[in-house]
Amino acid sequence: MNSLTAQLQRLFGRPGQDLPDPWPEGGGLVELTGPDDRVWTLVLEVAPGAGWPPVAEVWQGVQSELELPAPVVSLAGGAGFRVWFALADPLPRALARRFLEALRRRYLPDVAESRVKLLPESVGPCRVPLAPAREGQLERWTAFIDPTMGSMFGDGAWLEMAPNPDKQADLLAGFRTLQPAEFARAMQLLEPGGAMVSALAGPVATVMMSVPAVSQSEGSTHFTLGVGGGFADPKSFLLAVMNDPSASAEYRIDAAKALLPYFTA
Repeated sequence: MNSLTAQLQRLFGRPGQDLPDPWPEGGGLVELTGPDDRVWTLVLEVAPGAGWPPVAEVWQGVQSELELPAPVVSLAGGAGFRVWFALADPLPRALARRFLEALRRRYLPDVAESRVKLLPESVGPCRVPLAPAREGQLERWTAFIDPTMGSMFGDGAWLEMAPNPDKQADLLAGFRTLQPAEFARAMQLLEPGGAMVSALAGPVATVMMSVPAVSQSEGSTHFTLGVGGGFADPKSFLLAVMNDPSASAEYRIDAAKALLPYFTA
């Protein structure tokens, strides 16, 4: 496998989908969802008429405010710009859509919805072209770019010559996938107090449900946590509880105990 295909596979491939090797001039398509309808890659697409500034708002905001790893950005030719969020673990489609819609509300409030595409859509399969690729019969190319240089492409989201595959691979090597705990923290900031996603079955879910309530003798009939909602899985929820300074020591210790199997050899 050549270096470019290897990097594309690392970031955007999913189990059961092998990207072409060597990478063809016409590019390839990546399926954002798997057979179980869980999402492996999120894409926010901004039409060329909106220009580069909205893309920069998203790219900078998710890092500085949400503390997420830098998303990948590509020139998408006639489609404009694409911002790629590669996931370490898949998400339920509904949760993935909530994340993208929250990003649009937060960072693109002044951009017409017709100029922003959130992928995958609510239903159905979703195959998105991967860069680099020649755009049809035109003498222009899509490519992944260094987002700090994005303002250079305000008038055209493409290159006029084929990008170097090795340099594209080197660029992609500097990006990493978004981890579940990072996603959970971002959702907490985007949707404070939002509804929590249904827990997955298993021993961790059992531990979550068995956290003891505060008794009436302690002055309350219930307990609250400051971690908000929007968690993708029980592990992410427990990580948030363990690191929540507003939670009691008892709850934080119980969460840490429940997480031990995930962090020991």
